[in-house]
Amino acid sequence: MRLNETDLAIFNNKTAYINTFDRLKMLATSIFEWEGLDEIGGDSRFMELTLFDYGRAVFVKDDTLGFMNLKVNPSDKLNVYNLPTKVIAWSVGYSKEFNFDDVVYIHNNVIDKPTSDIALEYAKRIYEVMRTTDINVIAQKTPTLLEGDPKTKLTIMNAYEQFTGNMPVIIGNKDYELNKHINAIKTDAPYLVDRLDDHLHDLWNDFITFLGINNANTDKRERLITSEVESNDDLVNYYLNCFYKFRKKACDEINNKFFNGKEKVRVMLNKDVVDLLKLNESAIFGDEDPEKTEVNEVIDNG
Repeated sequence: MRLNETDLAIFNNKTAYINTFDRLKMLATSIFEWEGLDEIGGDSRFMELTLFDYGRAVFVKDDTLGFMNLKVNPSDKLNVYNLPTKVIAWSVGYSKEFNFDDVVYIHNNVIDKPTSDIALEYAKRIYEVMRTTDINVIAQKTPTLLEGDPKTKLTIMNAYEQFTGNMPVIIGNKDYELNKHINAIKTDAPYLVDRLDDHLHDLWNDFITFLGINNANTDKRERLITSEVESNDDLVNYYLNCFYKFRKKACDEINNKFFNGKEKVRVMLNKDVVDLLKLNESAIFGDEDPEKTEVNEVIDNG
């Protein structure tokens, strides 16, 4: 079935939006690695997806199924710190209530905000720029409007099809005398692709900075003064720590609650992210003496 122009535009819009969101989601859920979680019965992939989608997760020990990390909903009343006294741990085919003290409640960040909320916002903004770029490119290809009365609609559509299909010659009907029934109007659409591409790049950089990845302005870093680069580095590390410290806290609680303090589970940065940051974990999270930490960052002041 062939789509008309309106349906095709809607399909392209939805596809661009979904693909953009999926790219952001894959990136956001690849920042951290959970070492040891899979080995004890959990699932590190599901952990990051849960935190991305819901902003919170829970680690439990089921009497029959053993250790699991699951989605979680508060149950019963809250305590004075606005934490639940009981929780419902759940996933597909599983739902069970636990006392809060018997589980490890895992926060995505200090306000339990799903990363998906931010990703949805940026996906929309990025996709709008991408689709606007597509339209502007097409406008360069077809900088002409054809107008005529309703009886000429099919003829106009056929002419446009030939034009947008890169046909060097548009075939008309001599007897119909197209020049008397169809007028061509120049749109003179400005070329905006380069400016739109810069804006697209800025949106990507903003989202990546929010995730704590310091690719910020790598294409123009040589034009930044040292203070500007260092200011951005501070912001990147701050955002990254917002996500990291609660995952680190969860690992400590899992190890203490279920394994008598033995380090069975730990969280770390994905090695590829470390390479992007060009920093080691202690430089970011302050786990070691800063004077002993090397920061492999070269800033060219031009």
